[in-house]
Amino acid sequence: MDWKDLEKSGRYEELILKLKEELKENIRILENPYIKTWLGKRWRNIFIHEASLDENAVKSATQKKIFGEDTRSDKEKVAYRFLRAEGPEEWKYNFPTPPEPVVKEDTLVFCPGLLSGLLPVMAFKEEFPRLKEKFGIRILQADSHPMRTCEANMQDLLAAIEHGKGLDENTEPIPEEKAVAPNKMIVLSYSKGTADLLVLLAKRPEIASRIKAIFNWAGAPGGSYLANDIYDSIKDMKLELNLGVDLKAEYQNILKVISPVVTLPKQVKRLHEYDIQGAMLDLTTEKRAEFLEENLAKIDALNIPIFNLTGSTTIMEVPYFQIQGVMKLNKFDANNDMQVIQRHSKISCPMATDLAMLHAHHWDMSYGPFPRRMRFGSPHLDHSFPRFAALSAIVKFSYELGLLQ
Repeated sequence: MDWKDLEKSGRYEELILKLKEELKENIRILENPYIKTWLGKRWRNIFIHEASLDENAVKSATQKKIFGEDTRSDKEKVAYRFLRAEGPEEWKYNFPTPPEPVVKEDTLVFCPGLLSGLLPVMAFKEEFPRLKEKFGIRILQADSHPMRTCEANMQDLLAAIEHGKGLDENTEPIPEEKAVAPNKMIVLSYSKGTADLLVLLAKRPEIASRIKAIFNWAGAPGGSYLANDIYDSIKDMKLELNLGVDLKAEYQNILKVISPVVTLPKQVKRLHEYDIQGAMLDLTTEKRAEFLEENLAKIDALNIPIFNLTGSTTIMEVPYFQIQGVMKLNKFDANNDMQVIQRHSKISCPMATDLAMLHAHHWDMSYGPFPRRMRFGSPHLDHSFPRFAALSAIVKFSYELGLLQ
């Protein structure tokens, strides 16, 4: 019996087991269009289940009515609130509940995006500790520089992947004596972190054998039209690097062009490594298109499963200071996440599979609520997207496919 027949006859457990076994023999089976379609359905199904267990997610998804109550099931509520495209209707699917993983060997390596450490909160600050506690999976965050080129940030990713150096699940620096290089890993890459990761794979393909999957989470592998505009506005700025000049103040002035919520900390780490113009150049659509044209086929040939998870939002759902950017992106794609359009957010190659278009904006997908004093009066920085449910779905999905042990 083939894949489609198993699904049509409701023999989902057989389908799941068959796919897991065949992946052991031939990872390139992920090129199969039907397999891609099934994997998207499966991840979304796990996410809906996990989100329906999150009281805050259900509360956020419950409609306020003038008369009566929202009588929909919790699964229907979260599906319609947090999924786009084909996702909302899939709350009806009665797929098997995946087993609870106990991850004993493998690591989740996180590649953060632009501005990491410069925004009011760190990505997945609350979710990573919970993920480790629930599933036992080791969390290793690359201590990526927040503002320099993709090639320069290779060194930060290599420090994590080759030497186990970086930040732990609590965003605390890992002492050198406790740094242990991961053996096998899945990689979660966010925003510019995906571009950083692809550059690393192009330059150091030998590390690919240890990467069992890449989850491209609101990534920017194709750059951003907004980065084009920012780069054009700062490319001719001259930094006064003379002795006695307050370099931090110089950088702060440029960073405010990127976002008003960006603030350099009192003690700036690696200040002299800042390359704001280089970082923004690397996020331009032209620069990323040149890189992908030259390297994407070689990266695909590394046989790493790649899973795309993108965001989609509207003007009414973003901070007011991001509205102009969303309006610009809407000219190209109404399903943008306030930073990146769908086409630029996905890695598009035979080994890549689209898992979901999530109803959330770029920051909502990765950051917890900004402190009220840092919201600049905006009502859309509470970030209600169920990030823990999504991360749990990634772990369970990977475990079910045999990509995590």
